[in-house]
Amino acid sequence: MRDTHSRTILSTLTDDGRLIVELAEESLPPPQGHEIMIRVEAAPINPSDLGLLFGPADVADADYGDGRIVARMPDAACRAMAARLGQAMPVGNEGAGTVIAAGAAVEAQALLGKRVACVPGGMFAQYRTVDARSVMLLPDDATAEQGASAFVNPLTALGFVETMRRDGHSAIVHTAAASNLGQMLVRITQEDGVPLVNVVRNPAQVALLKGVGAEHVVDSSSDTFGEDLRAALRATGATLAFDAIGGGTLVGQILHAMEQVASEGKDYSRYGSNVV
Repeated sequence: MRDTHSRTILSTLTDDGRLIVELAEESLPPPQGHEIMIRVEAAPINPSDLGLLFGPADVADADYGDGRIVARMPDAACRAMAARLGQAMPVGNEGAGTVIAAGAAVEAQALLGKRVACVPGGMFAQYRTVDARSVMLLPDDATAEQGASAFVNPLTALGFVETMRRDGHSAIVHTAAASNLGQMLVRITQEDGVPLVNVVRNPAQVALLKGVGAEHVVDSSSDTFGEDLRAALRATGATLAFDAIGGGTLVGQILHAMEQVASEGKDYSRYGSNVV
C-alpha cells in the first residue's frame, strides 16, 4: 500500500504574534502493527477545539485567502501560550469514520471496513492513523455523525456524577445546562437517580430541558432567579456546582444561594454554615 495523501487543519502561533490557521497537505504511511487508518467522516467542534483553532485572536480583522486565516493574537495571550509558539498544531479532539487500512495485528485487521469513533486529536483531517485499541466500534446502524461526539461530552458528564460521589455530595448544579453536554447530564442523572439543578439563560432553554424531563430548571435572566435557585437547592440539597461559563457573577450567586440555604433554620453564626 502506498502512502495516503491527506489534508489536515493546523493552527500555529508565531513568534511575532500571528495566529495562522491553514489547510495543510500531509502524507500518511501505511498503518503498521496495531495501527488503523480512518477516513474521517464527521468531527464535532468542541469549545476546546475553538480554543486551539483561534483562542482570543481577533478573527474579525483577520486576513483570509490561499487556504489560510491569519489573525493577530493579543500580547497577553501570546505570553500565556508561550509554550506553543512556532508549533503547527493539529486540531479536532474527536470524530468518527470508516477504517480503510489496518496493520497486521489481529485487533487492527478486525476493524477493516468498520465505522469507529475515537479521540486522538487531529481529527479535522481527511484521514487519521490511530491505535486500534483506542477506538470505539460503532453499531452497524449508527452513522458517523451519531458517533462523532462519543467521548468528550459523554465522559465529561459522567465525570460530573463520579466527582459528586467521590467528594461526598448528593446533588449537582450545572450551568449552561441547555448545551449538548447539559442534556446528556439530564439523562445520566435521571438514570442514576441524582438530583440536578439546571441553570439556563432564557425561557426557551427552560422549555427545552423540561421537554427532556428535567425537574429543576432555573432561568438566570428571570427577575425571580435568586428565589427560584434557592428553592431548587432546598429541594435537591445540592452543594456542588459545575460552571461552564466562567467570569461574571453567576458562580458567586450560586455559592451565596447555597450558603443561604445551608444556614436556614440554624443558630446564627458570624462564620456562616459548616457545609463545605
